[in-house]
Amino acid sequence: MKFVVIASGSKGNCTYYEHNGVSILIDAGISFRQIQNRLLSKQIDVMTIDHVFITHEHTDHVAGLDIFMKKTNATCHITTETYDSLYFKVKDNVDQSRIRFITPFEEVDISGFSVLPFSVSHDASDAVGYILHFDQKRIVHATDIGYLPAKDFELLENADGYVFESNYDVTLLFTSNRPFYLKQRIDSVKGHMSNTDSAYNMSKLVGNKTKKIVLIHPSRECNTPKKALDTYIEVFNDYGLDINEYNVSVATQDVPTDIFEL
Repeated sequence: MKFVVIASGSKGNCTYYEHNGVSILIDAGISFRQIQNRLLSKQIDVMTIDHVFITHEHTDHVAGLDIFMKKTNATCHITTETYDSLYFKVKDNVDQSRIRFITPFEEVDISGFSVLPFSVSHDASDAVGYILHFDQKRIVHATDIGYLPAKDFELLENADGYVFESNYDVTLLFTSNRPFYLKQRIDSVKGHMSNTDSAYNMSKLVGNKTKKIVLIHPSRECNTPKKALDTYIEVFNDYGLDINEYNVSVATQDVPTDIFEL
């Protein structure tokens, strides 16, 4: 499995995965032109994408979906509730014949690998993360997640790779100029995951198979790559884990990550 986080943050999210000649996007929250150009910078042709999986209906995850669907032959995988909640200008411009409705915890088989949606806690209609299964390996993709319930740990633990939210530094959030209601929303169980919570949860999930962690959806105003990585180092040290064993990277809003391979 090869993958690259094309864009990550409150201005738009999109990640590319490819295995055995089959390629997918998770989310299309930036414009088609941006998707095309950023993939081209990695020598990837946007027209080869076969599927797009949507996590939830917020604009930073679907803003480019309608044009992407018009320009490509991809199939869109989305829950019924998320589809019903799409902004009408997006929903009305997506060909319904190319929509495949999915259900949390029901696996979707596509040529070469499978994708399992799982419910996450966020202030959206039916937000999901995804587990990609391939060659007896797994990658967990989880963004916009307020907290991780204990019941999900067995499902998500000891994956080969994690693309996992680390949205904000608590101090930077609560000393920012954002309205207090927004700070409360972000810090709630239906909001986003802080660096500390992300690192704590990841310290419980990683195992001997885990070889790569990419931290996603970082806040521009309330986080920095250094803050996220320093928090991970501190928390992993507290739990007796060597951060260097997990090859941790932080995605950004405007520049795609390297192409990673598992």
